[in-house]
Amino acid sequence: MRTGSEGSGRTEDELRTALTMLERHAPSADAVLRAVRAADRSRRPPGLVRRGAGPRRWPGWLAPVAAAAAVVAVIIGSLAISGVILRRPVGPANSSAVFAKVPRYFVATPDPVSPGRAVVGATATGAVLGTVAPPQPHTEFKGVAAAGDGRTFVLAAGPTNALDGGPVRFYRLILDRSGHPGRLAALPIPPEMAAITGLALSPDGRKLAVALLPVHGRTGPKIQVFSVATGAGREWVWPGTGWIGQIGITLIASGELSWKADNRTLLFEHTTRTGPALIAQLRLLDTAAPAGSLLAASTRVPIPSAQLGPATQGSKKVPFRIPVMPLMTGDGTKLVALTFYQAAPPKKLGFTITEFSVRTGKPVQVLHRQRAASDADSPAVQWVNTSGTAMIALRTMPGQNSYPGGSAYGVQTPTTFTPLPPSTQRVFFRHGEKYLRPVW
Repeated sequence: MRTGSEGSGRTEDELRTALTMLERHAPSADAVLRAVRAADRSRRPPGLVRRGAGPRRWPGWLAPVAAAAAVVAVIIGSLAISGVILRRPVGPANSSAVFAKVPRYFVATPDPVSPGRAVVGATATGAVLGTVAPPQPHTEFKGVAAAGDGRTFVLAAGPTNALDGGPVRFYRLILDRSGHPGRLAALPIPPEMAAITGLALSPDGRKLAVALLPVHGRTGPKIQVFSVATGAGREWVWPGTGWIGQIGITLIASGELSWKADNRTLLFEHTTRTGPALIAQLRLLDTAAPAGSLLAASTRVPIPSAQLGPATQGSKKVPFRIPVMPLMTGDGTKLVALTFYQAAPPKKLGFTITEFSVRTGKPVQVLHRQRAASDADSPAVQWVNTSGTAMIALRTMPGQNSYPGGSAYGVQTPTTFTPLPPSTQRVFFRHGEKYLRPVW
């Protein structure tokens, strides 16, 4: 997600908004993991101890952004996507065939307010196939990234510190053919001490990409790419201020970096502040290019900056805005993005799930259109296949009382939306709130 501000004087209000959004959108602590947490408590001493000499200091240009880290602003504009095909999804009768289009298994991490084990489950049934505890001395899992085989994951583990950089270490988890988790294997990658704003595992599972904030006193966010087998890494630094991906309060946001199926090209977003305005751009990094300048090693996706980021800054005349990082299809031809636009009363917010051309930056197909009274009802895209013909999305389901809060994860295709079964929804939701953060 992106953050926005009209000046440092709005920091307190933005922080309040950010915390409200976290309560609405972040997973909430509940009873579904009480049993496994009890096992954790039996193995760990009570209480969480902060390691280090003191709180991290933030560069002045970043402080207002860090305070409002999880804000999803109300986006105002008018939707004017001429010539775009609008698909109206209708659920198919044969849901098993639809579920076969998406990964069989997921790994989900719990609420950082009540940290515990990660859960491994089956997408089509919701069956919990195992749980994984953070390895000592870590106290929580801070992020998860998945490979293209649907069975290889990398988990980031570290201390429970808000807006603190580390140390964060990485572990590989491989599921067997039935989806049951094996043992965590520590990767030979040096621990990260700076705050991580993006994490992505290449489709072949051999490379781990990490986006980092600048270290205090320096400028230039960076992307590092490591060999999972050897830990050897290369680094590209942005020549100036700004940040890459999402500045999270406690968790590393999944989907902030996106690999092409060639295991070489990486989609990222760089944002910088110019006065009160935030200027964002989507770029493609060639990870085979010489290390050094992130600007020189990447090319820009031609989506205007005015269409990226919140509507609290910039022109309100843009037809739509992309408020969160899109996902790139494996073939590298399309981006799947959430868009916000102005809708007619009484539900003044409008959302779409739209496919954009990577080559032209233009929208080519609207897969879902939704109006809502609050951005708490915003849809989201969690995973997309190589061609963009199947994705896992989060959508509100009006009149579907079986789904807490009216929200449901499901399989979105160009013509249909098929909710995952209630047993799977119950793994992710409790009492109308998100409880676990699944990654496919």
